[in-house]
Amino acid sequence: MPSAEFYLDRFQHHKAVGLTARRAGNYKEARYQLLRAAEYLMRLATMSDGKLKETRLKNARDLVDVARGMPAGAAAEEEPQGGDEGDSGPGREAAPAEGAKKKQGKAGDWIVREKPKVKFDDIAGLEEAKKQIRIKMIYPFTHAEKAKKYGVQKGGGILLYGPPGTGKTMMARAVAAELEATFFVVTPSRILSKWVGEAEKNISNLFTEARGIGRSIVFIDEIESLLPSRRDQESNVMQRLVPSILGEMDGFAGKSDDRSILFMGATNEPWALDYAAMRPGRFDEKIFIDLPDVAARHQILKLNLKDAPVAGGLDLGELAKWLEGYSGADIAYLVRKVKEELFEDSVEEGADREMSLAAFQQALATLKPSVAKEDLKRFEEFRKKS
Repeated sequence: MPSAEFYLDRFQHHKAVGLTARRAGNYKEARYQLLRAAEYLMRLATMSDGKLKETRLKNARDLVDVARGMPAGAAAEEEPQGGDEGDSGPGREAAPAEGAKKKQGKAGDWIVREKPKVKFDDIAGLEEAKKQIRIKMIYPFTHAEKAKKYGVQKGGGILLYGPPGTGKTMMARAVAAELEATFFVVTPSRILSKWVGEAEKNISNLFTEARGIGRSIVFIDEIESLLPSRRDQESNVMQRLVPSILGEMDGFAGKSDDRSILFMGATNEPWALDYAAMRPGRFDEKIFIDLPDVAARHQILKLNLKDAPVAGGLDLGELAKWLEGYSGADIAYLVRKVKEELFEDSVEEGADREMSLAAFQQALATLKPSVAKEDLKRFEEFRKKS
């Protein structure tokens, strides 16, 4: 389980980015970032007690209200209409099918639709996971004739599971970019806070819009919140919602044209999912997104230190070895903390310092991995069983 410090940092980051986007008039981005901030604050509230817990829950609800109060028309401005091949592709959204246009009033106001630009080459490490995803989700589209010859179906479901901060969401975005597919991002906090009494109907609207848009990926982060084990649930809402989602997952693979839906879920707690979601035809593949190995940690350091004032004697390869057990998010946070500390020294003391091994050693004295060894053992046990 990530620490309270991790959740607080993520909350502050998304809130700052969201408020900056709102001031710039980018309401679509602001809405997304503020809702993410609210999610992290809600998680932080569950780790708090008394008055602090109440305050954090109230602030999280206020953030959700602010996000929903964004001008509805702003998102449409950032969705260029498709035309010939040159008007579509990564980073651009093709025009939705006619049926989807009619449904945008029902679903389009809460769904974040993207055309991600990040590709597999932008993700450090995880080569085995990338290989599995290419075979299952990408090659049936890019090698359609061979897929037809061997009876390999397009579409289907993949569950990405692993510790927090390992790149599950980025991996899903990369799949959308590789396929030039529309990326539907749905988070449990939006669903459960807005859909009280209407959950089943709106799940149907989500998949109907995705089918109408063409080649698309529906991605739900923290899917264990929407597909929890019904054995552990007394909520009437969840008892109805879980079968509704499972029903939508059935049979959306295998279309012969490009109107296939790829369904991707991400979770830090795969053992908490309803067992029925794990059977073939739903989550056909379950892919473990592990902590980065030493080569990936080296690459993550290089990416995060790009254009930074790095000391000539800083050996990133050696530093990467020290960071065993740290997630990609941990490493990015470490680099940011070192930058902030050196910036503070520069402002207060007037002397510019470079990012040295000593600076990282100082930060590492207090910054420990967010993923506990006990959690890693549990992932390994789940991996063997699945």
